[in-house]
Amino acid sequence: MSDTKEVTLKMAVTEDAKAVLQLLRQINRETAVVMIDHLSSLTVADEQAALHEMSVRSDCLVLLAVLDQEPVGIVTITKVDEEANAGELGVAVLKKYWNHGIGTLLVNEAIYWFQNYSSLAHLVLDVFKNNSRARHLYQKLGFIQTSTASHKDSRRIQQDVILMEFVNH
Repeated sequence: MSDTKEVTLKMAVTEDAKAVLQLLRQINRETAVVMIDHLSSLTVADEQAALHEMSVRSDCLVLLAVLDQEPVGIVTITKVDEEANAGELGVAVLKKYWNHGIGTLLVNEAIYWFQNYSSLAHLVLDVFKNNSRARHLYQKLGFIQTSTASHKDSRRIQQDVILMEFVNH
């Protein structure tokens, strides 16, 4: 990434649906961490409806990292547990932009949103145990391990997973 180019963050809106789907599908081709059911069959209309629904709620967030008017990363928070009022964080960046601080930027902004604007009580995430860079990032930003599990990745390979929760300091 050139020093003259700047990554900006923006809330995803319905007009971003096609770009969001393209981004997620590209990331899914590059890595097995995108865990979205039926990603290949989602339509732009489906994504528009989902983005609209999430935009009017205080327990959901979809934020894009944009470079040269193209999304290069995404962070989401979606409510996963009604009783615990918990939201799950998911972040993904195009492989060619790994190690440029974009994931950190996205997660930091999501934490800020969680602390200042969301109606959620808890922020959680799952990370594959073999993804040590991501685990280190999450720990550095205030997440702690709460449990372990085993899940299939997007390629249907069983993987050990670490469950983490953000601890507000």
